[in-house]
Amino acid sequence: MTRTFFVGSVPEQIKPVYDLVLKNQKQTLEEMKDGESTRLLTKMVENDFKLNGYDLIHALGHGVGMEIHEAPYINYKTDTQLKENMVVSNEPGIYIAGKFGVRIEDTVQITKFGCISLTKSEKNYIII
Repeated sequence: MTRTFFVGSVPEQIKPVYDLVLKNQKQTLEEMKDGESTRLLTKMVENDFKLNGYDLIHALGHGVGMEIHEAPYINYKTDTQLKENMVVSNEPGIYIAGKFGVRIEDTVQITKFGCISLTKSEKNYIII
């Protein structure tokens, strides 16, 4: 699980980036289910990021099992079908070199008709 925290307040320049990442993280959660293509999930996020002037520069997610990073890899290079009971991460992120990065990651269990989030932390702006 990964969350982005803010100290004191959320800078105005970061809000639209955070909101874009959160929107895509939630949309991906709604699409993750048995039989879903990992490549199509990735393309969905990549396309929305590109429409807004950003790139998905790392994998959208990966399997979690005996190792924290293992197959299936959720990226544009592989096309794997998600299967019921797989445990995978959903972790879109945008990184602006030398300025800031935003990642929102959950670990989920794939079911026949959706997924169950195994992480329960707040996703909206977290200010400390």
